[in-house]
Amino acid sequence: MIFLVITEFLPAFIRVGSEIGHFFLAHPYNEKIVEYMNFYDIGAPVFIFIMGLLMPLSFSRRKERDGVKKAVSHMIIRYGIILILGFIVIFIDQGEIIKMEGDVLIIYWDVLPTLGFVGLLALPLLWLKPKPRALVATVMLVFYQFMLLYGGWREYAILSIHGGIFGTIFGFSAMMIYATCLGDVMLLNKEYTDKKKYQIYAIVGAIALIGGLLLWLVPGWYPNKRQVTLTYISISLGASILLSFIFIGIDKKVQKPIFILDSYGKSPFIIYAIAIVLEFLIADIIGLEMDILIFIVMVIVMTVIAIILDKWGKVIKL
Repeated sequence: MIFLVITEFLPAFIRVGSEIGHFFLAHPYNEKIVEYMNFYDIGAPVFIFIMGLLMPLSFSRRKERDGVKKAVSHMIIRYGIILILGFIVIFIDQGEIIKMEGDVLIIYWDVLPTLGFVGLLALPLLWLKPKPRALVATVMLVFYQFMLLYGGWREYAILSIHGGIFGTIFGFSAMMIYATCLGDVMLLNKEYTDKKKYQIYAIVGAIALIGGLLLWLVPGWYPNKRQVTLTYISISLGASILLSFIFIGIDKKVQKPIFILDSYGKSPFIIYAIAIVLEFLIADIIGLEMDILIFIVMVIVMTVIAIILDKWGKVIKL
């Protein structure tokens, strides 16, 4: 979340001023058609992965406390609000939600409606065991990849904004579903030891990353964020899991909350939403270009907001 906030306000000359900066801090040029992905491209999938990892725990606790009906209602309202908020932001930014691109009807799409939609789609699948749930996600992802290759969906994805609705339904939703499976294993399973859980977690991450990299060698199966290809989801899933071991290692070593990380992590969605709104106001409404001074001020502002929310106990989670 700190990384997302920082990159939201970083001046362009830092983000794209060098090949290294561009790889870590910005999406590729011509991102709709490039046949590769970079490190920055995993930002949205990591967010979705964390959402999915925590979803079974959140739902299980609420179900035990309030009952199934209230737990389901809460989840529907939660993700429904995010979906609606996403469309409101799109309408304010674009002035419309749908457009005609030649003879093709395109729905404007972006990260916020994606976050809402994947939550709503994953919810009914929580009643399945992790293995059949993962199978459903795999079928969805393979189906989408074949439609990209042979069903004309790649052209639609290229015309669409942020991969379009099909990329969310079959790509990002698969990422969310895989993450809920791992959430069940890591956070709810009482049969496995911690060592066994981490072994499963690491193996899944390695298989997803290596499998995605190998599939990249197959013509037409390249990773692309805007098209939300199978290889993009697979590589992003593997990277999300393996990178998380850095924070797992820190947590095991320190064994207490790390102040700034803890504050940012307790209310990630609202912090992300505030950052997006502020960046929109500064860049699109006021018309200022991001420079070092604005960057420093806005990072300080966002950090203060995160700390205040933490100190007030206003934990606003997805």
